[in-house]
Amino acid sequence: MQLDGYVSADELSASMSKLPGVRQQGILQHGPQVAAHLRVLGTESSELGPLFVRCPELFSWPAEERAGVMYSQLMWLGLSAGQAARCFEQQPGAATCRSFEPAIAVLAPLLAAGSKGGGRPGEQLLGDLLKKQPAAVRLLQYNAEAVQRNLDNLLQLGLSKQQVAKALHQSWVLLAHAPERLAKLEAEVQQELGADRQLWVKVLGSKPGLAICTEATLRQRAQALVADFGKEEACRMVDVAPQVLAINTIVWRRALAVWQQCGVVAPRAVACSNPNLLGYDWLHRSRLANLRALQQWLPWEPSAAQVIERYGHHLATTAAGTLVGRLLYLEQLGLLPLVVADKRAAKREWRLQQGLSGSKKTSGTPLFISVRDVAAITAAQIDGLVASALSQQQQQDDDDLVSSSSSSLSFEAFRKGRLLQLPAWKQLLAQAEADVVQLEGKLPPELRRVPAEAEGSSGVVAEQACWMYQWQHTLTRHGRM
Repeated sequence: MQLDGYVSADELSASMSKLPGVRQQGILQHGPQVAAHLRVLGTESSELGPLFVRCPELFSWPAEERAGVMYSQLMWLGLSAGQAARCFEQQPGAATCRSFEPAIAVLAPLLAAGSKGGGRPGEQLLGDLLKKQPAAVRLLQYNAEAVQRNLDNLLQLGLSKQQVAKALHQSWVLLAHAPERLAKLEAEVQQELGADRQLWVKVLGSKPGLAICTEATLRQRAQALVADFGKEEACRMVDVAPQVLAINTIVWRRALAVWQQCGVVAPRAVACSNPNLLGYDWLHRSRLANLRALQQWLPWEPSAAQVIERYGHHLATTAAGTLVGRLLYLEQLGLLPLVVADKRAAKREWRLQQGLSGSKKTSGTPLFISVRDVAAITAAQIDGLVASALSQQQQQDDDDLVSSSSSSLSFEAFRKGRLLQLPAWKQLLAQAEADVVQLEGKLPPELRRVPAEAEGSSGVVAEQACWMYQWQHTLTRHGRM
């Protein structure tokens, strides 16, 4: 077949050997014709090899019966030939179907009904979903009755079509589970947290990927939350941040332990006030760099514990290149003293110092910059703040900041150019790396990270294995086209 892009002939042989003999014979009989047909559709030669290795069964039928039919249907949804190939590579079982049309007939109207507007056909929206999540082609393996049954169950639970459509764009697996499967997970949540159905619906809508969990995993996570926070508080935390149930217990317990090592007296109280923070890896260099930067460069010199308690959200969600970079940017321009903990309090104190009273606006009120401004506003907005601050200071003293205002770069120009060369930036990253090693060394063995651990993903492999088992039974139960 002279396919390019595969690792070795042995890999091809191993892939083919997993198929029944009749399908192996089918590859020898139809493979060249299928490969030629896919080339005509736009599949690159370098893409055919990996596709053959991952999904050899696609090449074991006449093109007009399988590959040609399903490629045409996927390309009608807006996928390119290469994007269609990704679908089959991620879900080789899709080659067992004869047609995707039954499932498309249910999914396209659903996505159209859930669209916020724009008038785009549901077929195009389904194509967008497959481009972002090629594995979602597994939904197209269902027959129409199975897809409709799963959808009706979600609607009966209390989700709207708009919520289901939005959830699918986060994780397609929500619609792949039979009602009986979701009912068992719901029972676990209700039993362990004392929650009602409304909370379960909120969890599914906000974190649809949670449906991949085994009952045992979900039970263990709920029980761990109850053990550490109490049933009432655990239920409230899940209501505020449904993703808490999707976090591996080791991850959030590690977060509490790291906070404690950083001097936080009551880490559980911090978690209760902002449970979203539990889902982040607090042994990440970027977060510890942000922590050090705020400690070192905020004018009031807060402790590590104070930074975590007050600015934990910014530490967790803002890249070091942004938060640290902006602090260094302000320092380079001499504007770091304008950063304050509370703008209103700072303005009020300034008015008192000036002997002013009341809320009447007064010209000359200095511009202040909050930590939120540093961490969260856009690059254009930070440039605007900097321009206003420089202009105001220049008006107060024309001699001091003329050179700064005329030579200042935009933040993005500073970040891409000057920042990476600053000794302070290099030193901070090195310190953060050392902090990671030091903090992890103080943790109990069960909370230390495993090699190649992804953020918040511990236990996913086992859950995916269980999911594969459940999927096979789901297909058997509902049939496939």
